[in-house]
Amino acid sequence: MTDQKDIWKTRYYLIPRTYMILSGLWPYHRFCDRCIHFISIFTFCFSILISQLLYLIIDSMNINDVIDSATSMIISIIFSFKMIVLLFNNKRVMSCLKVIEEDWFTNIETNAEKIILQRHTEYGQYLNYFFLVFMHLVQVFYLLKPVVLTLLEADIMNSTKSLSKLPFFVEYSVDVERYLYPIMIHCYLAVFAHVFSTIAVDILYYTLIQHACGMFSIIVYVLEEIGKNINANFHLKLNKTTDNDYKKALNCLREHLQVIKCNEIESTFTNVFLISINLNVICGNMCGIQIILKLGNAEDITASLAIYVAQLIHIFLQFWQAQFLLDYSIAPWEAICRGNWYYTSNRCRKLFLLIMSRTMSPCRITAGKIINLSIESFAAVLKTIMSCFIMLRSVQ
Repeated sequence: MTDQKDIWKTRYYLIPRTYMILSGLWPYHRFCDRCIHFISIFTFCFSILISQLLYLIIDSMNINDVIDSATSMIISIIFSFKMIVLLFNNKRVMSCLKVIEEDWFTNIETNAEKIILQRHTEYGQYLNYFFLVFMHLVQVFYLLKPVVLTLLEADIMNSTKSLSKLPFFVEYSVDVERYLYPIMIHCYLAVFAHVFSTIAVDILYYTLIQHACGMFSIIVYVLEEIGKNINANFHLKLNKTTDNDYKKALNCLREHLQVIKCNEIESTFTNVFLISINLNVICGNMCGIQIILKLGNAEDITASLAIYVAQLIHIFLQFWQAQFLLDYSIAPWEAICRGNWYYTSNRCRKLFLLIMSRTMSPCRITAGKIINLSIESFAAVLKTIMSCFIMLRSVQ
């Protein structure tokens, strides 16, 4: 990374840049290009909701049909809402990306610091690859599910056969047999739009979190190095111009103040998590009801169970990354305690106190400023879902 203009073209940021461009969310693109991409993706994400709602109102005949259509509707709402929120937070997204540029080309001074940041960026890159493969596998499952169901259910009515060839339960108020292929194309494009939009939003979140963790790690590294090369004959009142440790501590304080602008990340995604987590909990409970109702049929239970597991993995990754940020944001306090602060000047120690006082309020990612995302809160969400599942199982 030698040119600031080409930072987003490197392998570290290739995935978030590509998917955000395809979704119309990349802030460095021309406005007209962003509008074309965004409107195309969002139209397919949102338009499928109309036909799903019509099916729920007109064609649903039993509890299974209601739950199937409601579950897919909730998923469509979540993915559409993510895109809308990120679009309206375009300035905050650009602010976060500019901080990454400044950190790479201005705030990193040594090769050791560059290696630390590269390590965290590569970790975020691997996480992006995992989420990319995971979501595309879910996409393939959605596209193959109608084919498998059609092969398994050879003795059902023609109208039901036609609906079984679609990834969603939809109603277009037309002859399904006659317009099957246009309807199928619309549904399949909606699946692609859902996957591309959620990948674009989530991998941006993972990338920003891992970069912030990398900058906290650099601060920890520098703080631990302060005072290591000083013997017992040091002076408490060194001249400011010759106090190298003071300069390092001052740079750490400045970088720490820059990193704690993670509030931009929190402000960008807090509304996304508020809606998505609550709707995912509702959707998870619906999938649990489906699993209970279909316990005797292994073929029918597979789709519901797969959606149930996919939702849990999706939520876990969001809470897990928030826990990363929480842990790394308090690491400078621990680094100062472990370091040789007693071999530094009074001036330097005062800076240590400032850094430690700031780490008493760690960086947090919240859902609507209400719930702090962490592994502990994920356990609470999981407990809520499983409690509903167990209660329904006992009632059955």
